Amino acid sequence: MDTTEDGTTSVSDPPPRSKRRRLVIAAVVLVAIAGATFVWWGNPRMGEGSVIGPGEGMSWAHDGVTETRMVVRGPHAATVTATFSVRNDGHLPFTMHGLDVDKVGWLSHQQVTFVPGVPGFNKSATALKQITLAPEEEATVQWSLTFTCQPAMADNSFMTIDFLRFKISWLGIATTRDLPLERPITFTSDNEVPGVPAC
Repeated sequence: MDTTEDGTTSVSDPPPRSKRRRLVIAAVVLVAIAGATFVWWGNPRMGEGSVIGPGEGMSWAHDGVTETRMVVRGPHAATVTATFSVRNDGHLPFTMHGLDVDKVGWLSHQQVTFVPGVPGFNKSATALKQITLAPEEEATVQWSLTFTCQPAMADNSFMTIDFLRFKISWLGIATTRDLPLERPITFTSDNEVPGVPAC
């Protein structure tokens, strides 16, 4: 602020360096907002697809109206399987690389393979270890769990898988996404499978 000869005051412009600093801060804020918006918009979104069904060693549980869950009752098969599909509900493609499961534990031997599209239960379809889904695209997931070298469950116990955690990548970023199972997989207790090593 400067004082003139007649006693009045005038406001002087801020130094150019201060203007540049404000412009840089404003630009950084705008870039941060744009980046956050893009991440929210492009965030991978996984949805349950149109195909689901029990396979080897598994059956439906029925509440009198509809199937409510897939059930594995004893004696368990050496490997149980199920087929379902997954859909990309997001705006950008992502690649699925398999399941993210604990390395130890009763459910550690879960595996999945993928089939492009929804051929359903077509056994002749070529299974893939990973698959890339475009927005609104769907793929078939062939799930399995082997009981080899697994301990027997306690009497009158049960265990449920109500979601599957997949390893995925998008824009070169590795992450995971959970797929909730509207009709979960439930295991009921039984003795060890005859002929399957208990280790």
